[in-house]
Amino acid sequence: MPDYYEYPSYIGGDLLHWINFDGFAFNRGLSTGEQTVDIALYIPADALQTSYKSDYTTVDMGQIGGRALAAAQKAGGGANLKDVLAAQAKSLVSEAGLTAIARKKAGEKGMTIMAQTSGNVLSPYLVAAYKGPTDMREHKFTFKFNPHSVDESMVVTKIINAFKKAMLPSTGGGDNKSSPSGMFGYPDEWVISYVINGETLPENHFNPMFNIGRSVLKACDVNYATEGAPLFFEGTQFPVSAEMSLSFMELEVMTREKITGSLGQTRGGKSDIVGGH
Repeated sequence: MPDYYEYPSYIGGDLLHWINFDGFAFNRGLSTGEQTVDIALYIPADALQTSYKSDYTTVDMGQIGGRALAAAQKAGGGANLKDVLAAQAKSLVSEAGLTAIARKKAGEKGMTIMAQTSGNVLSPYLVAAYKGPTDMREHKFTFKFNPHSVDESMVVTKIINAFKKAMLPSTGGGDNKSSPSGMFGYPDEWVISYVINGETLPENHFNPMFNIGRSVLKACDVNYATEGAPLFFEGTQFPVSAEMSLSFMELEVMTREKITGSLGQTRGGKSDIVGGH
């Protein structure tokens, strides 16, 4: 059974909105159910935001490439691109040849003088080219803990240690503390789900917000002096406050099928038709 922790202790009672962080052994836990930890935390102020990105780059097609592109677009995709390029190259050979000769004889400065004199320059045929997905989505959460007792502070310590343990690699060699020998084992992966009014957000197009895909924990920052000074419960070493910032990165590329729910994904150890990402 995985270790279970929650903060605050009235999650599911007086508190009906929270986030579940389910940790699994990397690359095998989701399929076998090898869960390592189950953590329920309140929803912080920065938790209900996400972003979507598409990466484009500017490409200088040049005269021949630009006109070939225009011809291909005009053909509606039915023409063979090789034939289009050949035809355009043939039609532009005289113009391109003359331009090349002029550039060779006049040089760049001469071409600039010609452009300034005529008031015209050759179009570089700039286009916005889609590069495809180039990055994974990331989600960050900042939790502030203000335990009311030593027992609650102990729970906070266990929660923080659970995240630290899950994000770090394992190693089979311990003969060198600075550089252990052998292979490193991958850290755990996470399934993160929102629970609103006691129910997990639906994994389909009825989701009013968004889902987070299978993720890994990239960073865990902890501050035990949130009150401006180090404070501890009397007679103990447990802090009276703490702040933990978590940064997760998804392991799967976002696609439109995940938004519409038309693609089956594996999440949380089961195969579902998911959407609303």
